Amino acid sequence: MNSPSSSFSSAALDFLDSRGVSYTLKPHQRPALTCELAAEERGVRLSQIVKCMIGETDQGALIAMLLPGDRKLKSSKARKALGVKSLQLVSADVLKDEHALIVGAISPVDLLGRARILMDPSVLDEEFVDISSGDPLAGIELPSKELKDLLVAEVTEVT
Repeated sequence: MNSPSSSFSSAALDFLDSRGVSYTLKPHQRPALTCELAAEERGVRLSQIVKCMIGETDQGALIAMLLPGDRKLKSSKARKALGVKSLQLVSADVLKDEHALIVGAISPVDLLGRARILMDPSVLDEEFVDISSGDPLAGIELPSKELKDLLVAEVTEVT
């Protein structure tokens, strides 16, 4: 495990450290709230950025959908995988006010125990992927398979 710089910390890093997960902290020169900017700041391909989209089912359950930064969410596939009729993306205001999450800097690690996590199989096409640290000033790189196992993510097509 790489030790993060003492000037940066987040709940996601604390969790990874507590589990002994090997990762690389990737600080940014400027805040990155889009996949494109995150890829540029971290020096990786857009396909290595894992975006975390948050939806809510008609029953009120939170769903985290993880997909590569170069792909688009197909909500019809997510609805089918979940067996629900309705799935709405949660607004930025609701995510911030009710869940303390910043759109563009949502770490899937922070959703453990709070949301059902779906991972598009294309995330696993990359050996290493980059997730948000929960702060727009840094990302975290780790093996894609380790991320899947850590999150106990359900691998299903959502793109």
